[in-house]
Amino acid sequence: MDIPVKARYRKKPRRFGAPDVKNDESIPDLSTATECYNFDCSTGALREGFGVAASETVPSEARRYWSFKYYSEEAGAYVDQYIYQIENGRIMYYDSYTLKNKYLTPLMLGPVTAIQYRLKSDDVIFFASKERGLLVWSGSVVREYNAAPHIKSMALHYERLFVTSYDDPTKLFFSDDLDPTNWNVSENAAGFIELLDERGALNKVVSFGNYLYVFREHGISRLTAFADQSEFSVINLFVSAGRIYEDSIAVCGSFIIFAASDGLYAFDGYSCTRIMKSLDRLLNTAVYKSSAYFDGKYYLSFCTEFGDGAQIGCEAGEHSANALLVYDVAHGEISVSRGLDISYLGVAYYLGEDTLFACESGRGGVMAHNGMRFDEPLRKVWKSALADFGTPDKTKTLRELYIDTDVPLTLTLDNGKRKKTVKVKSGNRRVRANMTVKRVRIEIETDAPTCRIRVPTVIYS
Repeated sequence: MDIPVKARYRKKPRRFGAPDVKNDESIPDLSTATECYNFDCSTGALREGFGVAASETVPSEARRYWSFKYYSEEAGAYVDQYIYQIENGRIMYYDSYTLKNKYLTPLMLGPVTAIQYRLKSDDVIFFASKERGLLVWSGSVVREYNAAPHIKSMALHYERLFVTSYDDPTKLFFSDDLDPTNWNVSENAAGFIELLDERGALNKVVSFGNYLYVFREHGISRLTAFADQSEFSVINLFVSAGRIYEDSIAVCGSFIIFAASDGLYAFDGYSCTRIMKSLDRLLNTAVYKSSAYFDGKYYLSFCTEFGDGAQIGCEAGEHSANALLVYDVAHGEISVSRGLDISYLGVAYYLGEDTLFACESGRGGVMAHNGMRFDEPLRKVWKSALADFGTPDKTKTLRELYIDTDVPLTLTLDNGKRKKTVKVKSGNRRVRANMTVKRVRIEIETDAPTCRIRVPTVIYS
C-alpha cells in the first residue's frame, strides 16, 4: 500500500512592508507589518532606520540651531556661521573666521524662531521669542525693536514680515513694506488683520507659492498680499473638526504637510488630502514636538503609546518624545523610529551643504540613517500580520523557513496561541519550525546598528 505524501508549498512575501497599524491583524498577508520600528523597509528588505548622530559642526549643548551667511568686513569675504541656543536660553555663535564660540547677546530668550533677510543692503538674521521684541543681528551688532509684537511665528512674504503673536492670537500682524523692522501702524506702513471666526487662534504663518497661509487652531486661511496693503484680501479654505498642530507643519515641495486631531494631511494650497492613514492608530494619542522637510522627506517627532510595554532608547527615562516618522513625499515610503526624544528639528546650510539638525534629549546632533541614538544601537522590530496563506479554515504544518541576514537576529513564529523563538546567526539560514497553524505571524528582532535582512521563504504542508 502506498503511503500518501503530503504536498509541500512555498510562501515568500513580496517584501517587508512598512507599518500598517490601522488595519485588522487578520489581513492574510505576510508582507504587511502590524508593528515595525527602527527598520527601513523602503527597499523591500529590512535595513537600519533613522537615528541621531553627533556632528563636528553641531555643538552638543545646542538646543536649536541655525546657519547665517553674511559679508564680514573683518574677513573681507562672505562668512558662514552657525548660531545656536543653549539650555539657559542664550544665543551663541561659532565665528568661522576667528574660530571661537561667542555669545551673540546677553539677553535671555525662550524658544526662538529665526529667519534671514537682506535689510538695506546688509545681510541680517531676525530672532523672535515670546519674551522679547524683534532682534536683528548683522553679524556684528544686535538691535532690538520693541515695537514689534511678541512673535510666535513669522514668514517673509513680498518684502514684508508677517507674524502671529503671543499677545493677540486673533490678529495677523505685518511690517512695513521693504522694512521688517518698522511696526508703526498706518495706511502706508505696518498694520494687522483681525480674523474672528470658528477657525480660532492664529498659530503659524507660511509663505507658499504666491500666497501667505495662516494655520489656525481649527482651519486654514489664505492671504493675498502684494505691496499695497489696501489690496490685501483673506479667504478661508479649510475647517477642521479637530485641532491643527502647529509643530507638525512643514512645507514639503509642492505640498504643506501637517497633523490634525484626525490624522495627517497634505495641503496643496487649495485643498487638503488625508495621507498615511495606515498610521492612524499610532497617532491617535500623539503629542507633536517638531517637524522639518529635508532631502525629499518629511520628518515628524512626536510622543505616543506603542502599547507593548517595551522600553526602547529614551523610553527608559524621562522623555517628551519617543517616536520619529520619516515620510518620503515622492515615493510614499514610511519609516518609524522609536526611542528618540527629539524636541526640535531644523534644516541649516553650512559650509556648502544642508544638514538636518536634531536636539535629542537635550543634546545637539544631526539626523542620520544609522539605526542608532548617538552611539547606542536602537532595538529593531518587525512583526507581520497573522497570515493564513489563502486558506483561513485549513490547518497547516509549518515545516521550515529560509532567511538571509547579515546580522544575528531573533526570529519568532506565532500561531496566535503558541510562539516559537529561535536565535539566528548571520548568513543564509534554514530554521526548522515543525509547527501546526491555521494562521501565523513572523516576528524579527535585532539589536545590530546596521543590517540587511531579506524576505524569508516559508515551507509548509
